[in-house]
Amino acid sequence: MTDGNRLPRLKLMVTIIDRDKGALAVSLFRAHHLHFDYLCMGLGTASSRILDYFGLSETEKDVVFTLVPEPCVGKILRLTAEKFQIHRPGQGILFTVPLSAVSAQVPQVLCKKEYLAEDGAEEAENMEHTKQYTLVLAVVNHGSVDAVMDAARSEGARGGTVLYARRVGMEDMENVLGFTFQPEKEVVAILAPKTQKKALMEAINRSAGLTTEARGILFALPVDDLIGLQPPIDNGAGQE
Repeated sequence: MTDGNRLPRLKLMVTIIDRDKGALAVSLFRAHHLHFDYLCMGLGTASSRILDYFGLSETEKDVVFTLVPEPCVGKILRLTAEKFQIHRPGQGILFTVPLSAVSAQVPQVLCKKEYLAEDGAEEAENMEHTKQYTLVLAVVNHGSVDAVMDAARSEGARGGTVLYARRVGMEDMENVLGFTFQPEKEVVAILAPKTQKKALMEAINRSAGLTTEARGILFALPVDDLIGLQPPIDNGAGQE
């Protein structure tokens, strides 16, 4: 589990579930000594056809960011998936992102020997396409989500999650680029197969990149573990 006195690595686990369930997820994580949770309000962008298929009436989401010791990831993923029925269509998505560094005090809190011994190491079951997905993030001006998602769907993306943000301290960048930045931002997060990443980002950049009215900035993060992303729906309707 550990290499001598070296503490285990941490991963960032992202839980996307229906609005008002985020607090329940945080309670579950706290019961397993995970004390660093950040709850954001999000908005799903699935098409109406997919929403109808899943029987969903709205797309408001809670997005919970949680720091998890690597040896405990399998158990925490399993418990979360079971509690919120993540393996059922439309119930949510769980995934982890590797971290290269974190504040020194954080592993000391999360990786106490008694915590690791209690939770133990466990492989996550029914992991979907492990390490074959990437998380594409597009930070765009407020009101630009449709431009991002139209471009993303043209390359096979089925949906994403929107977080709302505000940009600060961009005066120097505005002077360099020669145009102003709208402070209100939308962060569109899209899980996509690695094989689609380049084409997906190029399509979004053409429609909502830095030189467009959306003033979008794109980047991608690796995904280690993934539960809840269902296979594409094929009902003969073809491309939307």
